[in-house]
Amino acid sequence: EEWAEFVVMNRKNNSDVPAHPYDIVIGPIADDTVGVQIRRFIMGYLSASALVEELRFKGDHAVQYFFGTPKAIQLLKRIEL
Repeated sequence: EEWAEFVVMNRKNNSDVPAHPYDIVIGPIADDTVGVQIRRFIMGYLSASALVEELRFKGDHAVQYFFGTPKAIQLLKRIEL
């Protein structure tokens, strides 16, 4: 439920100011289906626990990495292949 609430908090943030203090966030990628479920939660059609059930992964597990501060970006290193 904590991850679902974190995703909703970020989706509801319409400002240029980050909704959280984290330098780096790693988590599952939210696709179009996730967006629909989040809107249903925000509108009150789903409880937090029902949202978590709807967000459970099916099939491939795609992960995204968010580097949201200059401090985090400084940790990145380019890898030449």
